[in-house]
Amino acid sequence: MPRTPSPLALTPALAAASLSLLLAACGGGDGSPEGGQAGAATAPVASCNTAGYQAGTVVEPTLAELAAYAGTYQGQEGHYDANFAFIKTGTATLVIAADGAITYGGKAYPVSSICQDKASGTYGRLMYFIVGNGHLDVSDKANASLGQAWGVSPADGNTLFTLGQK
Repeated sequence: MPRTPSPLALTPALAAASLSLLLAACGGGDGSPEGGQAGAATAPVASCNTAGYQAGTVVEPTLAELAAYAGTYQGQEGHYDANFAFIKTGTATLVIAADGAITYGGKAYPVSSICQDKASGTYGRLMYFIVGNGHLDVSDKANASLGQAWGVSPADGNTLFTLGQK
């Protein structure tokens, strides 16, 4: 009767196979940009998940498009009261790297999707980041009531971030 190998016995073989596939996909990591050099920006940190948007309204940004939104945005945190007045509870700093990586309040958060409006609208051309427990919208132009960056804190998914200025 054939014996099924234990999952633990397969672990080293699977790890070796995974490493081989990873190195092959990255070009072997020989130190050249073509060889998968660490830090060589070749793509945004996340692709665009179009599932949450009206069909055909957003696209995956290029690195050149992302770079235009890179920078440090100083803004306010808070919530709206029952009368829809914004109640400021603090300040926050949002940092967007050229590849779309996000640091919020001094902590890096994983980015799961980055999409950009196909066309410019009332608030300019927006870049949408789904990050950590929240989401952030960043415009290529400032708006008097929203700033240039706004959304929901990636830290807790509840606290609002608004009036972010580059």
